[in-house]
Amino acid sequence: MKKLEGRGLKYSSQEFADELIELSNDISDSIGVDLARRTGERNIIRNSGQYWKAVGLIPDDSRGLIRLTDFGRRVAEHDISQTEFSAITVQTFKLPNSHIQTPAECLNWESHSLIIYPLRIILSVLMELKKREQGYLTTTELTKIIIPLSGCHAQIIDYVNFILWYRSGEITIADWPDCCEGANDFRIAREYLLFLENYGYLEKADGVARDAEQYHINALIESEIAEILATPITDASLQIILDQIRTSEVASEVERKRVQNFRISRPNQAKFRHDVLAACQRCIITNVTMPEVLEAAHIKPFKYNGEDTIANGFAMRTDIHTLFDAGHLRISETGEVELSTRARMDYGATIPPRIVLPDFTNRDFIRWRWENYNGM
Repeated sequence: MKKLEGRGLKYSSQEFADELIELSNDISDSIGVDLARRTGERNIIRNSGQYWKAVGLIPDDSRGLIRLTDFGRRVAEHDISQTEFSAITVQTFKLPNSHIQTPAECLNWESHSLIIYPLRIILSVLMELKKREQGYLTTTELTKIIIPLSGCHAQIIDYVNFILWYRSGEITIADWPDCCEGANDFRIAREYLLFLENYGYLEKADGVARDAEQYHINALIESEIAEILATPITDASLQIILDQIRTSEVASEVERKRVQNFRISRPNQAKFRHDVLAACQRCIITNVTMPEVLEAAHIKPFKYNGEDTIANGFAMRTDIHTLFDAGHLRISETGEVELSTRARMDYGATIPPRIVLPDFTNRDFIRWRWENYNGM
């Protein structure tokens, strides 16, 4: 969107369709959605734009034009990392939401003193269920128990107790109100779980029907999730909340742990590292040559069909690799090096503004990353 913004183009334009088709070829396997079919008049924003509006990335009154909010632009420009964006969203996303609900709907909620933070609720319930050694949540439990109870000013312990009673057969919910009776209600409710899974807060067990899917807290970042949930709810500006997140360093720790875990879990990583270090011999950014501190970084990530070849790899010092994978350091196909605002504070004086790219490096992979990758 950032690439096409400001050109007067609409989401129904051929230019937007071309970008989606190209992106779909790379990520359809990892997200399970064929973006190439979500173009034209029935494009992905027309059908699903409420998601982007709800989290403040695109304006409410875009009228079909490709536009971002100031917040959305900062995310697209890497000023706000993906991890920071997700932490802000977990802390601030609430219902009613004036971006996607009518004034009358919002007033009805407020007249009943009803304000809920669905992402915080889900994580809090799962953390408490884990203490009871039943640390999972199904999509059915979300739609049939948590959502109805949310209309009754339930506390976290209430959600947990009713879920446990339901699992043990002590209660039946057959007569409970169906709060997801619309055709898309179940899908929209499930999106909360998918959002948390996508940003690494939850892990999903594979191989079951959607209504029986089990979502678990990601134990790798459990302490960071607890820290986010311990932060008091506030109506402060996004900048103040962002400053608090950066001061606490919770997002940085999440990024570090996720990046390290992702590298370890990749197949063929040992051979890839051997080949890339043999070809590059030194860190592409710092020129460090000690193999003990060098790693092999994928240019086009493995999860997006990036190949394990030297054409798709850089040798990088460990900390530079972390910056690269977290989206804080970017390299253009002409060798320009760009740092995020946070990285510039610590690395601005030591990172060169431009590097010489190896002849064997695939420029198409670099261009893809520059245009499409924004960190984990």
